[in-house]
Amino acid sequence: MVVIVDPYGELDRRILGEVYGSTETMENIVILCDEYGSRWPGSGDDLAACEYMVGKREEYSLESSHLERFTHPGWIRGSSTLTVVEPVEREIPCIALPMSCRGEAEADLVFLGDGPVDVYEKRKEEIEGSIVIVTSRTPLGMTRALHRSEKYQRSVLAGASGWIFMNHYPAYGPPTGGISPIIPAVGVSYEDGHYLARLLKRKGRVRVRVETDCENLDVETWNVVADLPGSGEDNELLVYGAHYEGHDIAVGALDDATGAACVMEVARVLSKEREHLKRPMRFLLFGSEEIGLLGSRAYVDQHPEELERIRFMLNFDAAGRAGRQGFNLCGHPELEPLFHGIAEAIGVDIPVWQSVSPYSDHWPFLLKGVPTGRMGDPVEARRRGGRGFGHTMHDTVDKADLRAQRECVANSAIAAVRIANADDWPAKHRSKEEIDALVQRMGYGETVALGGRVKDYLSARRGQLRPETKVWLERMKASWDEVL
Repeated sequence: MVVIVDPYGELDRRILGEVYGSTETMENIVILCDEYGSRWPGSGDDLAACEYMVGKREEYSLESSHLERFTHPGWIRGSSTLTVVEPVEREIPCIALPMSCRGEAEADLVFLGDGPVDVYEKRKEEIEGSIVIVTSRTPLGMTRALHRSEKYQRSVLAGASGWIFMNHYPAYGPPTGGISPIIPAVGVSYEDGHYLARLLKRKGRVRVRVETDCENLDVETWNVVADLPGSGEDNELLVYGAHYEGHDIAVGALDDATGAACVMEVARVLSKEREHLKRPMRFLLFGSEEIGLLGSRAYVDQHPEELERIRFMLNFDAAGRAGRQGFNLCGHPELEPLFHGIAEAIGVDIPVWQSVSPYSDHWPFLLKGVPTGRMGDPVEARRRGGRGFGHTMHDTVDKADLRAQRECVANSAIAAVRIANADDWPAKHRSKEEIDALVQRMGYGETVALGGRVKDYLSARRGQLRPETKVWLERMKASWDEVL
């Protein structure tokens, strides 16, 4: 009888024992949220939170733990109002969407429901000069997510003068989320959005006024970097990363203090087993993800020589919350046998699947050809229909789930050992042509082309633009990393 010895069995058990015997993730989430609020870029709390995370990484005996500063377009929230002018007069509670310009628009209301891709051209004559209201839900029948920014950009191209983003979840309040400083834009609750839609259906015509008094300005913020050296001579890197900031209206416990805390915990756990990692790991905590992946974009721009060394980049955006803690391999089917083996070694039912999305911090790495992945559960995402509490004022610490955090850390730490130690790594860096083909295959070809269309549209109307729109237009490259 042949006995097959698992070379990682004892190590796996030590990792699992360390993870499930610790409450460190929850303790870090509490500190990040209760002490440093939303960690919004340029607020001061972002720097204080980064200094705390550097201190924790030094406590975990990681090497080269430091901050990397970058400057980018930022935003300060001011007042915002949404008023029904006709056929009744009524104030509707709302919040300005991040990066919204300072301005006012008064016009007839056009309700586009879930805002399917073809509706903007079909109803262009109605939309021209009007204020659009659209839900946060992806329309039925789509095989990819239809992001807020795409609905906003398509509304702009159809000539909208203002924009209202309606939460498709009841009882969660108005949603937030970054857009571009072109037309005044606000979020409203499910309940208030349905009131406006009913009023429009009953009366046939509704006139509203949107006012936003917010400031677009340059701010400084930081990425946090720390290393765990490998025991061998190969300097290929395994990168784990998450953004640490939330939106300014809440503490962002699930999106993404939880993801940041899980990355920190993987670093802590594996630092105790560093002699078992052949190749080094780098742990990244990004700032300013919520307003355009600005931290990860800055990191990629600042480290071009490092990118070809990265074996794999795993993104923890909103990881460690509800659902199974599985692996999305971002269009690398050659990695499926390895990750199915990881799932088998862990001994729990976790999903391994393929999907590509441009709306999180793996995207700048993917565009440079780096093999990337994300943690999560596609079944849970479909059941939830989107972010859940994320991007609302209710994304608070009481929603955090220690069980899910432990599962996330355990699964990704055990995966890290296999990824860092595999001598035959099947995933190669992709060429520009291969990336183009992948994005087209996943249905995002037209999405990533929107930036060029928006730039052309605004350039033709330069004399009519608000000051902050002109500044934004001058910076715009209309490249794929500006999908947001």
